[in-house]
Amino acid sequence: MNVPTLPAAWIARLNTFGASGTPCFFLIDFELQKPLLLSPEEFGPSGIRFSFPERPDVRNKAPVPIAMHPTPVPFDRFDRAFRTVQAGLQRGDSFLTNLTFATPVELSASLEDVYQQSHAKYRVYLPGEFVSFSPETFVTIDPSGYLESRPMKGTAENTPTGRSYLLSSEKEIAEHATIVDLIRNDLSRVARRVRVTDYRYLESIETATGGLVQTSSAIGGQLRPDWRENLGTVVGTLLPAGSVSGAPKSATLALIRQAEGRDRGYYCGIAGYFDGRRLDTCVLIRYIERVGDRYFFRSGGGITARSRAEEEYRELNDKIRIPRSGVLPEYLPILAR
Repeated sequence: MNVPTLPAAWIARLNTFGASGTPCFFLIDFELQKPLLLSPEEFGPSGIRFSFPERPDVRNKAPVPIAMHPTPVPFDRFDRAFRTVQAGLQRGDSFLTNLTFATPVELSASLEDVYQQSHAKYRVYLPGEFVSFSPETFVTIDPSGYLESRPMKGTAENTPTGRSYLLSSEKEIAEHATIVDLIRNDLSRVARRVRVTDYRYLESIETATGGLVQTSSAIGGQLRPDWRENLGTVVGTLLPAGSVSGAPKSATLALIRQAEGRDRGYYCGIAGYFDGRRLDTCVLIRYIERVGDRYFFRSGGGITARSRAEEEYRELNDKIRIPRSGVLPEYLPILAR
């Protein structure tokens, strides 16, 4: 399977926005088949809402109680997909594969209510389709052309035991090292002097049912002075995001397709905001989608040869939480085996 590419017309339009310093917002799906690109005049009519660190969105509705009841994917179904990935890892098709599932959830409020009340570094709402409350930066570009990525790999309960496991687990250490190497290689395709500036630091995420802790790293390099004129080209070259695919990308994407059996759509894609001078993008994780009249919470994790199905299944379900908000959502885990 070849690594997919963005449509040339979409890339050219983002290049034009970059060259003219026109602010814009974009959504790119994981398969790179239905990217959206909106100018400021198109933000409102689209109904899309987004909140980024440099562009916060006003919470303009009164809070409502939110209850979320998941029905976890049966362990045997997860285990079948896990064994498919493990077979690919043992063949050498991949060194690391991100395996994800859609967990059915009963949701007492609307996706827009979740958008309004969740707290996250990045929040995105696409009417009738999904809400994402993501903690993960994909890449940023500052006005000088400095390009930086901060992939997140490794999640545990924010307890002394959880933090100790995350920092000492051979599997977690190997997974993080693989992703950092992949991201460093990806950035080197468009930037010079790429290096890791902060390796495996801890970040905490507060939720209504307790905190999570994740490990991240910072990798950066310098783009050419004409980076704005090539903004779409730079973004397209870096996709799909390595932290939610794996390494090497081509064979790993084929393995993901075989194990998951469906498109991810905007889940594990990216969202980006260009203010005319700088770019900020996030990975669309921590994600609830609507399909017909049903809701699904999408989550997953990186699988390596050292992974154990039971631990990965637990991580998949541990991530089914809404980040802490003014009105705390209810979460009732039902971990059926």
